[in-house]
Amino acid sequence: MNRFRNLIAVVVLLGAFAYSAWHVLTHRRTENASGKITIRVGHWLLHAGMREAFDEAAAEYSKLHPDVSIEQIPVPIRAWPSWMRTQLIGGTAPDITGMLGANEDIAVRYFIPLTDELRPPNPYNAGTSLAGVPWVNTFVDGMTAMRNLTPTSGDIHSVNLQINTLRLYYNKPLLKEITGSDEPPADYATLRKLEGQVARYNEKNGRRLVPIASCGPYSQYLFERLLPSQTQQLSIDLSPSRNFAIQPVELARLVLAGKLSYRNTPELHSSINLLHDVGALMSPGYASRQRDDALFDFLQSKAVMICAGSWDYAVFERDGDFPVGIMPVVLPAKDDPEYGRFVLGLASEANGTPEATLGVVRSSKHPEVALDFLRFLTSRGIAQKFSDLSLRTSAIADVVPPAQAAALAPRLEGAINGFTPDFNYFGGSNANRIFKNNLYRLDGPNGSTEDFVTTLDAELPKALKQDAGIHLTRVHRDIQRLDAHLGLLLTQPEAEREQTWTRLMETRHARQNEYLVYLPLAK
Repeated sequence: MNRFRNLIAVVVLLGAFAYSAWHVLTHRRTENASGKITIRVGHWLLHAGMREAFDEAAAEYSKLHPDVSIEQIPVPIRAWPSWMRTQLIGGTAPDITGMLGANEDIAVRYFIPLTDELRPPNPYNAGTSLAGVPWVNTFVDGMTAMRNLTPTSGDIHSVNLQINTLRLYYNKPLLKEITGSDEPPADYATLRKLEGQVARYNEKNGRRLVPIASCGPYSQYLFERLLPSQTQQLSIDLSPSRNFAIQPVELARLVLAGKLSYRNTPELHSSINLLHDVGALMSPGYASRQRDDALFDFLQSKAVMICAGSWDYAVFERDGDFPVGIMPVVLPAKDDPEYGRFVLGLASEANGTPEATLGVVRSSKHPEVALDFLRFLTSRGIAQKFSDLSLRTSAIADVVPPAQAAALAPRLEGAINGFTPDFNYFGGSNANRIFKNNLYRLDGPNGSTEDFVTTLDAELPKALKQDAGIHLTRVHRDIQRLDAHLGLLLTQPEAEREQTWTRLMETRHARQNEYLVYLPLAK
């Protein structure tokens, strides 16, 4: 089976590259023959409704601009990272290219900065509630998420059409059949009871249902929403600058200094207990399962719920043969005797995960036309069409979410979020690998929290020192990049460089301070 899956992956990858090469050749010939400007849009957004929305937007734009033709090049998400890099390096990337998986180096090297272009109003918003509003402010987060992708330069290199949120979806009829009500759980304690209710239902009816269908990546999504409930107050207390945020490198420092431990820090110990509990609700062997496995289980009514992204809702709505409910990932109530004492409440989603991120490549022959099409795509009218067709939440202000999917809209108010205990995305992921490789000690009916936390306290320090060294190497590279940028600014007129100079110097100072404070960790 694994060999068959690998073969399929290779075929898909080769097909994507062949399709791309064919597009590059044919679009150039067509453009030369017709005299029209052809703008190509390369993306990975193959979810239900997205390609149809791009087609409609392209047709609308061509009505306004008959001399411009818009072509989309959809690429399977598994092939996307390699395909994108190959196209960018070879100078054959589509005029507008999606930025999924693009780091700051790629963004700065291959994509045009849009910071200045975002200051004037979007002309395609004329006659709407966003008329006269600076383009940057027509996005619900003011482009904060896009700016965070390039923290060193501070420039914005892409726009996002949508915002992703995570939700628990549930099979309404199945939930009612098992629990007697189609009302979803209001808190974690009620959700936890579902394990026993499903077990009794299975025994009575000869079924093998699970409470929550899951897989490797989707289980991580659930953990990232649920486990930080135990570290919300701790995150505030430990924040070095009292800004309600704590970075992994600071957590590493505290662990290495013996001020935090999985056994002796109540909040961390509680988050591990919660991890053990929620694992019992999910599909057996969830860590090794794939996304399609989890979706299939839910659509086939083999699971009552699934924790999935807003991007999956259209699949459930169109392919499922039962009414689907939407609920937030519920946290323990504050009066929960096991997990309530550390909880502050549901976290804000104001800085939600950006989706459908698109930028204009430097190699585009018609960057001004490509930029204009980005304005058109992010206008209120076209954003509304995208939301209606794809059943997704728009990143543009005043766009009404689909009526049946209003619960997917991000929460703009909420508590400070905590942190997960697994050091995900830190350094070279050495500590995260130790965490994941030892989960077998925690999972299953014979799993032991004590065995797991003892192992973590013993094995993580060495890995954290390695990760801290890798992190500091990246910080040092950021400082060098900022120095080069500042040197380049000195060649420009003083009036033009003042605002950028201040922003870059502030960023450079923050990076230097971080490097000096945490340098002892790597020694």
